[in-house]
Amino acid sequence: MPELPFIQVLVENLAPHVEGRTIERVHLTVAPPLDEVRGHTVERVRRTGKVIILDLTGDRSMVFHLMRNGRLQIGPARTRSARVARPSRDVALLITLDDDRELRFIEIGPKKRAAVYVLEASTMHEREPLAGLGVDPLSDAFTVEYLRGVLEGDTAQLKHVLTLQRYLTGLGNAFSDEILWEAKLSPFIRTSKLTGEEITRLHEAIRSTLTRALDEHRREFVDELPMKEPLHLLRVHRHAGDPCPRCGTRIAQVAYAEKETYYCPSCQTGGKVYADRRLSRLLK
Repeated sequence: MPELPFIQVLVENLAPHVEGRTIERVHLTVAPPLDEVRGHTVERVRRTGKVIILDLTGDRSMVFHLMRNGRLQIGPARTRSARVARPSRDVALLITLDDDRELRFIEIGPKKRAAVYVLEASTMHEREPLAGLGVDPLSDAFTVEYLRGVLEGDTAQLKHVLTLQRYLTGLGNAFSDEILWEAKLSPFIRTSKLTGEEITRLHEAIRSTLTRALDEHRREFVDELPMKEPLHLLRVHRHAGDPCPRCGTRIAQVAYAEKETYYCPSCQTGGKVYADRRLSRLLK
C-alpha cells in the first residue's frame, strides 16, 4: 500500500491540476453516478495519513483511499461514447473537470479494495476512513512524549505498533522497515523493552527517514502523478540478500501471509537471524 511520501507527493502534484476547477460530470463505473458533487469546485487537495482529500465548496469532500493498487491519473476528457465503447476494468471513477480534462481513479489488478467517499467536510473526521486516525508523524503534534506514550501503552512488537494507524498515520510495511533500520532497532522487540534513549532515537529516525523520502519522491516524480512506488529508493525493504548500506551484512527477511519484514541482523538484532515464517510452515 502506498505510504506517506508517495501519497504526499501525489497530493502536491495533483493540486495544480484540480484546485480551482469545477466538476462538470462524474462517471462511476462500479456504482451509480455521484451526482452530489456535480457543480462543486475543488478548493484544496490534501492528505490525512494515507488518505487523499479533495475539499469542495458546499461543505463537501471527496475522500480517496488508494489501498494497495488504487491510483490517480489526469488527462484529456474522453467523450461519453468513447467511455462506453472502451470501458476499462481498472477505471472505477471518472471526474470531468471544467477545463476539458478528467481525473481518473483507477485500481490495477483483480482485487478491488480502493474506495472513494463523499462526506460532509465538517464531520468527515467522525466517519470512515478518517475516524480514529492518530497523529501525523510529520506534524508538530508528533513529539517524543507522544511517541513514548504510544509505546508505553502497548506491549506488541515494535514494527506492528508503528503500522497501527490509530497511533501514527501514513506508515506501513515498507517505511516501518526503513525507519527501524535507520534507528538500529529490532522490528521484533516488545515496545515495553525500549529505553528512553531508544525512543528518542526512534523519534528522530521517523522524522529523518520520512523527510528524506519526501525529498527523494519529489525529485523522482517532479510534476507527475506517481503510478509506481519507487522501490529503488528504499534502503532495506525488498532488499533481502543485499548488503546492508551501513555495515555490509546481508539483509534478512521474515515473510508472513501477505507482508514481509526486512532488517539487518548486525545493525538491528544483535546478530540474530529470525526464521522465515513461510519456510518454517513448509518444514513442519
